[in-house]
Amino acid sequence: MNGRHDAPPPGTILAAQVRRGWTRITSTGVIAILIASIPFAIDDRARGARFAAAALGSFLVQQLLIARTLAHRDEGEPDDLDPVDALTLSRGLAASIVAAAAIAGPHDRRRYATRIAWPLALGGSTLTDWIDGPLARRRGPTRLGRVLDLELDSWLTLATTLAGTRLGTLDAICLVTPSLRYLAMASRISYEDVHAVGKSDRARNLGITQMALALSSFAPFAGKTTTAIARIASVMLLPVHLVALAAALPRPNRSRLQPPASR
Repeated sequence: MNGRHDAPPPGTILAAQVRRGWTRITSTGVIAILIASIPFAIDDRARGARFAAAALGSFLVQQLLIARTLAHRDEGEPDDLDPVDALTLSRGLAASIVAAAAIAGPHDRRRYATRIAWPLALGGSTLTDWIDGPLARRRGPTRLGRVLDLELDSWLTLATTLAGTRLGTLDAICLVTPSLRYLAMASRISYEDVHAVGKSDRARNLGITQMALALSSFAPFAGKTTTAIARIASVMLLPVHLVALAAALPRPNRSRLQPPASR
């Protein structure tokens, strides 16, 4: 503002917010959400306001957390977001819209809420996930990129499952499955351990299965048989996921818990 180009002090959110990449991605996401809210507002202004508030709230929280991470980055890590990060972050934007549509939209698979939520969930879980991995490896992996890849996949899976439960095609208990890693993160288990479990092949396969079942349950063209199979299989997946998570998490070293022997 005063014509100086010195960077703000390290550790401030402003240091990340003034970067062009972060600003462009955030602005594009806000515009996309506002455009997506127009059909809701035309049908019902209150519903349009609820959708915009829910989607903007979750998306901006995501972007502020990323800004904070960029401001506290390790030496040698990028200080801004690039096009590869934008592709990854599009899954977070899709998740925000899917979750907001599930909360604010009418519970009807033929209405606009489902017609926008389902393609976004499908595209985020397939196309963008397939493309950003090879591009990231070509650019060079970053710590932020590794975290975003897993966290936004998890958030999109949770949002898609929420959409299924709100539409009545999945039982509410199915929300436990994509929420397990967040419960683990809220415990005393270190984030590094939770992240390592989430990146394992077993967790990835279970996540893909959960996402596929959620998508199948409320697909606009799904029949009663497909919906019933997805509903039953999602419930059956819960104990499998619980056992897999319990088996994969590191166990405390018992020798460290025992008091030292007296001399």
